[in-house]
Amino acid sequence: MRARHGLVLLGGIVIVVGVLLVAMRPVQAQSAIQIVSEEINVNFPYSVDFDLSAHSEESLITSIRLFWQAGPEDVFNVRVLDVVPAQTVSVAVPLNALFLDLPPFAQIAFRWQIRDEQGHELVTETRTVEYQDTRSDWRELDNEHFRMLWYGYDEAFAHELYQIVEDAYFRLETAFGVELERRPTVVIYPDRQVFAEFQMSVGNGYNVIGRYFPGHDITVNLVSPDMPRSVYAETLAHELSHLYSDNFYVGFTSLPLWLEEGLATYNEVTSRVDNLARVRQAASAGNLISFVDLPNAIRSPNIATTNLAYAEGATVFEYIIESWGQQGLSDFLGAFRRTSSADEAMSTVFDQGIVAFELGWRAWLGFPVAEVPQLLPTPTLRPFDFPTPVFMPPGGS
Repeated sequence: MRARHGLVLLGGIVIVVGVLLVAMRPVQAQSAIQIVSEEINVNFPYSVDFDLSAHSEESLITSIRLFWQAGPEDVFNVRVLDVVPAQTVSVAVPLNALFLDLPPFAQIAFRWQIRDEQGHELVTETRTVEYQDTRSDWRELDNEHFRMLWYGYDEAFAHELYQIVEDAYFRLETAFGVELERRPTVVIYPDRQVFAEFQMSVGNGYNVIGRYFPGHDITVNLVSPDMPRSVYAETLAHELSHLYSDNFYVGFTSLPLWLEEGLATYNEVTSRVDNLARVRQAASAGNLISFVDLPNAIRSPNIATTNLAYAEGATVFEYIIESWGQQGLSDFLGAFRRTSSADEAMSTVFDQGIVAFELGWRAWLGFPVAEVPQLLPTPTLRPFDFPTPVFMPPGGS
């Protein structure tokens, strides 16, 4: 698949030293209320500032509201602005990007609602401004499936990164059996210090080198020249897996966390041999984490426990592929659109519950066991029958 090249420019919006200037124009020519001027200033990584001047030909403007949406899955928020009634009114609205936890290149949709005292109203069309990191000259490689934003690399290395992302995308498309409806954006920083500054601004630690931002269809990654290829290739694939999974599951459905991280680790590809070896070594020593304990182990403060939990989750998907094939994997992932229970999903797709599945997985590893720990059965609540009191008169019946 051929990649399209280009500098990152906002359609119809000119970036000048981090300031987005929207041309002065009326929004509705026949309205009694007109937009005199409008300016959107992206002050990365701190804020997005909206400035507006409006004029009413016939009355005093008494109300201005800004409706904005930080991401395609967010609801529209509203800012009611203090207005001193006048025929021409100017307002300024800063949005705190740090509070909103915005990734670079997030899409912010917005519209204005303006009213005057005679009841005239102007509602502008909904438009979008991109929260661009204006500190660097970004380049773009894209196709119909995703776009990759980068700077600071030569063309050959950028194309290598693009190929890694494309391969990871198509592995996920094959696994889930569907293509994403919305095109994701993969942002790649080359400079550790610049990336660390951004990470700290959104509350991540210095050592984090990749993050998916739910609700924005964006992953943000660090690929520095001193990294081994396996590290950045695994990070790009891992974070894209979280994005793909989040888009696949709608509403309140999702993979259990240990399977979510297992799938993301499985999608790394280059780590599969090491993960399988680590899991088999743990099995031989009798140190495997039972499936009933994986939900807690995946977020253990002990890094060795967490790494083993990730590796075990990854080998679960390898076991599924070898035992039930690609269709079995797609059916298994699809089952979590209807349930959050791994036991129910396994029973539906593989005709065996989680206990039988774990026994089969351990045998596939080469270390069969007779039994594995199970969840305690959910207690059945039984109503207590209180005896109906009977009045007994003194002296007997």
